[in-house]
Amino acid sequence: MKKLYILSALLLFWACSDDDGEFITPVTHTINVNFNEEYGSIAAGGVTLTLNNIEDGRSYTATTTSAGAAEIEVTPGNYTVNASLTMTADDYEQAFNKQITGEVYFNTSTTINISETGVTSTDMILESGQVGDLLIKQIYFAGSDARLGAIFRDQFIEIHNNSNDVIYLDGLYIGQVKGAANTSKAGEENFTANGQYDWSLSVGQTDQTNANSGYVYLEEVLQIPGNGSDYPLESGKSVIVAATAVNHKAPLVAEDKNGETVTYEVENPDLTVDLSQAQFEGYYADYQTSIGKNPLTSDIDNPNSVNLNIIFKTFKGNDLILDTHGREAIVIFSATDEELNSWNRIPLPTVSNVSETTATYMQVPASFITDGVMCQNTDPSKQTPSRLPNTIDAGDKAVIKGVLSSESIIRKVKSTDGDKVFYQDTNNSANDFEVLSHPEVIIQ
Repeated sequence: MKKLYILSALLLFWACSDDDGEFITPVTHTINVNFNEEYGSIAAGGVTLTLNNIEDGRSYTATTTSAGAAEIEVTPGNYTVNASLTMTADDYEQAFNKQITGEVYFNTSTTINISETGVTSTDMILESGQVGDLLIKQIYFAGSDARLGAIFRDQFIEIHNNSNDVIYLDGLYIGQVKGAANTSKAGEENFTANGQYDWSLSVGQTDQTNANSGYVYLEEVLQIPGNGSDYPLESGKSVIVAATAVNHKAPLVAEDKNGETVTYEVENPDLTVDLSQAQFEGYYADYQTSIGKNPLTSDIDNPNSVNLNIIFKTFKGNDLILDTHGREAIVIFSATDEELNSWNRIPLPTVSNVSETTATYMQVPASFITDGVMCQNTDPSKQTPSRLPNTIDAGDKAVIKGVLSSESIIRKVKSTDGDKVFYQDTNNSANDFEVLSHPEVIIQ
């Protein structure tokens, strides 16, 4: 019995100590969640809370009471907090005396510091956002092994028709969202408390009040061409937008700027994908030449794949290149030419002296965004702050094995109807997406 007591004491010591041998005392933190003013700012019960420790990756979950509060014991540290609530039509009518069809999704997220001596509670406000008929179904940003695979050449985005009707993709815009790469500047001048750029301080900003919650800021905008009925997408079907629409499992033979033949070997074809049948691709060579820059040697034009129009470009990449670390957010949206041209172009808030050569970013109202997905860095200590308002995406998703891992993120299946597949969309990528060990390429 004495040995058992000693063993128990040792186990307790190990469980409560950090690497330096110091005791880590858990602290109780209260999170209060309310609906926004549109819903009377009432307390939100039944909200699922997920806290992720930015330093060590530990995760904690809790559910709010009918009073909208949840007490949770955690170790001190910096946390991302994700709150989500799904309401049925009946529950929604009972709570707000409004009739709807289908489910309603509420989300929000924030970054907080929890300490033994700091604030003991956090207030969060739920937002409900638009759930569109077109979805970003899959994003393959991680790429494949630099020596054995195709590095970033095999990246792609997949767009899905989640409605019951045919949708024409003609004119659809695809945007890469600008944002801070990490949270190191959190709370400093020109940055928000979570480390994102404070766009309200940008030169030329005309909507300081809603600058950080009512817009996304794009560094690159591509567009599917067409006259309105050229590219129909059937219900429950998808299309792939490839960075380069070739079979990446095979060696890539190309010519460099000097006319010399260059061969990109692929030692392990299983690590990459065949995108030779992708419906759309980002071909930048002609654009790069038109602005006096050298195109990427590996940027091959597939005549059987439709080239996207390059509408706006501040990003310095010379192809459709996604961040392999997951420091990326993608949106799709529709707008008229007049609307697009009327939107503001502003510099980073860290730039005070603006000239004709200053990089600017397209300020797109969040109300125009059909869908958006926030990706994330695999390393919890290198998290990138969200680039999207909570009404578009209140969560994020990282791959598991990290950069060049051949992994992709894909939406969870919600239902099927014959050969049609419909995917989950609650405007919270942390809940809506899962990780594939290898990208899924299905040409429909």
